[in-house]
Amino acid sequence: MYRPGPSASATITDVALRAHPMQKKTLFLLLKLLFSVALILWITNDIALDAVLGVMASSNASLLALAFSLFFVGYVIAAFRWRTLIRVQGGDAPIFFLVRSFIVALFFNNFLPSTVGGDVVRMYDSWRLGNSKSDAVTIVLVDRFLGVIVLLCFALLALMFDKTVAGEVPFIAVWVSAGLGGLAMTTWLILKIPASYAEALALKGGGITAQIGGVLAKVLRSFQAYRHARSAVLRALGLSILLQVNVVVHFVLLARAVGVEVPVESMFLIIPVAVFIMMLPISINAIGVREAVFVFLFSLYGVESVQALAFAWIAYSFTLLQGVLGGVVFALRRERHTG
Repeated sequence: MYRPGPSASATITDVALRAHPMQKKTLFLLLKLLFSVALILWITNDIALDAVLGVMASSNASLLALAFSLFFVGYVIAAFRWRTLIRVQGGDAPIFFLVRSFIVALFFNNFLPSTVGGDVVRMYDSWRLGNSKSDAVTIVLVDRFLGVIVLLCFALLALMFDKTVAGEVPFIAVWVSAGLGGLAMTTWLILKIPASYAEALALKGGGITAQIGGVLAKVLRSFQAYRHARSAVLRALGLSILLQVNVVVHFVLLARAVGVEVPVESMFLIIPVAVFIMMLPISINAIGVREAVFVFLFSLYGVESVQALAFAWIAYSFTLLQGVLGGVVFALRRERHTG
C-alpha cells in the first residue's frame, strides 16, 4: 500500500518544532554567559587585579591545604547520608562507591553549564545499585532537600547572633522565629498532603497548572516514601548538619588563608546566603555571581574588595580542582548495574 511522504511544509514544520527547544537552550546559555562576563567586568572594574593576584600568591599554603582536605571529609559524610536514605528503600551501598559517585558528580557540575548533571549522575548510580528509577530520583531529591533545609536554618539562626546584621534588622527574633516556623510548616505539609491531590490538580488543570500539579505530585510521593522512617531521616538530618558545618569551616580556613578576619559566627550567615545565591541558574556555574556575592557580603564586615575577590577566585579554583579529580575518577571507573 502506498503511503505518501510528508510534504515539504510539514517536514520544515517538524524540524522547526524540534529545533525550537534547542534554540531556547542555546539562547539561555548565551544569556548566562553574557551575564557572567558582565558581572566579572563590573566587579573588576575598580579593583587592581595585580593586587588580587598578590593576595592569592601570599596566602597561607598550610591553611589552604587544610581547607582543601575538608572536601574529602565532606564526601564521606555525604556518602553516609546517601547510604542512610538508600537503606530506607531496602537497598544498600558501599561507602567508597558513593564517595566516588560524589566526586564524579562534581566533574559534571563543573564542566556542564548547570548543576543538574551531577544529580543525574547520582540518580544513575543509585539505579546501578539496584534501586528502581523512581526510588533513585526520590533518594537524590530527599538528599538535596535535607541539605537545603539545614543551610536555611544556619542562615536564620546566624542572623540572631551576627551583631553586624542583627543590629540593623528590627524584631530580628520575630523574623527568625517566623522563618523557622515556616520551614517546619512546609516540611509538615510536604509529608502530609496526599500526592493524589496534586495529581487531581494536574488532570483537571491545563498548561502551567497541569505542569505544576505533575511536579508537585512527584515531589510529594518522593518525600512521603520517608514518612515512616523517622529514625533514618533524623540520622540523615544529623549528617546534613555535620556536613554543612564542615562546609562553613572550609570557608573559614580559606578566609583566614587570605587574611579575611570575619567572625566565625558571621560565616555561618555569609556562606549559606552565598551558596543559595550561587545556586540560582542565572550564570555559567556561578561565574561572576560568586565574585559579586562575596565582594558585597564581605564589604559589610569591612573586608576590602581585593581580599574578597582573592577569596572568591581561590574558592573557584578549588571547585575546578574537584571537577578535574572527578573527571579522572569518571575515566577510571567501571560501569556495572548491580540490580
